[in-house]
Amino acid sequence: MDDSEGYDGDGSAPDEAEDPGFSEVLRRQSAGWRLLAERMHPQQQPALDELDKLGLDSESLRATFDQFRQQALLLHNAMSAQARAYDEMMEAGGPDDPEAYENYRLATEFITDLMPW
Repeated sequence: MDDSEGYDGDGSAPDEAEDPGFSEVLRRQSAGWRLLAERMHPQQQPALDELDKLGLDSESLRATFDQFRQQALLLHNAMSAQARAYDEMMEAGGPDDPEAYENYRLATEFITDLMPW
């Protein structure tokens, strides 16, 4: 089965498909990061406990998983905030409204500055 069925050659949805909108895409991605963070940690614990029972130190692995979980939650929060900022801009007049766009730009800059890269 061809995975690209129903999509244009570049992988985008055909024109007649309903575009979910930028903020909805961000919300979906945000939910995915949150779900990953919530599910990953509990699923890893039994395997890490088993390593400890075998006499293998799992401390560094636990720290890595905890760090990944924190990063996933940070991405979840940042993407949620970005979606809210976009919605607020659109409600205030959209990108053609200078004040609405400037507020969105400042919010985006603030969110980006929170990221650890």
